[in-house]
Amino acid sequence: MKRKAVVAALAALVLGLTIGFSGCESKSDAKSSASAEESIPAGYTKEGGEIVNGFVLPPYPDPKINDSTLLGIDSNNNGVRDDVERWLIFKYKDDHRIVTHIGFQIGRAHQFMLANPDKPEEARKLINGAQACNWYFQYDADEFGEPILIDHEISTSTAFKTVQLNTKARIKAYFAYDKALSGGVYELPYPDEEKASCKFDIDALLKDNK
Repeated sequence: MKRKAVVAALAALVLGLTIGFSGCESKSDAKSSASAEESIPAGYTKEGGEIVNGFVLPPYPDPKINDSTLLGIDSNNNGVRDDVERWLIFKYKDDHRIVTHIGFQIGRAHQFMLANPDKPEEARKLINGAQACNWYFQYDADEFGEPILIDHEISTSTAFKTVQLNTKARIKAYFAYDKALSGGVYELPYPDEEKASCKFDIDALLKDNK
């Protein structure tokens, strides 16, 4: 088992939160809004509807409206904010579809955290479960005869945090969630538990081999 790699990933999580958000609350609202802006690749539109790597793009939301509330706009009601969903689809369009599904699971977990400030433990389980799924395809899948598909943890990456937690209100909500869990001790999952944490049909997606 590659437990050392998982421990290293957990250490990176703590370090990433410390570094990635330092000073964020002192930045201007203009900077927060700008982080939601999207560069539309050639051949795609803000209206959405295009198929990218098997995923249907949602419309690109107006940043002012999208960033005016904690949860923003989720026009297809799949639990992932539209700007985050578009970013994940474009970011991982050349990777296996499983990588995008991992991103969606992470996005949903963060949306639950933002929507339920009184349920930090439930949010932790969802976020940790999504991270465990990521770890499986980052470190341990080959032990089960399945492919390693990703070389980093999405949820702790600066790029993901910049998109998902792109306003002062969202960052503040995340800090409140983090504070509520401060001092807690949590066990790392074993590889079989990591796989079970994935909330999508792994077998079907691997057969699709896209």
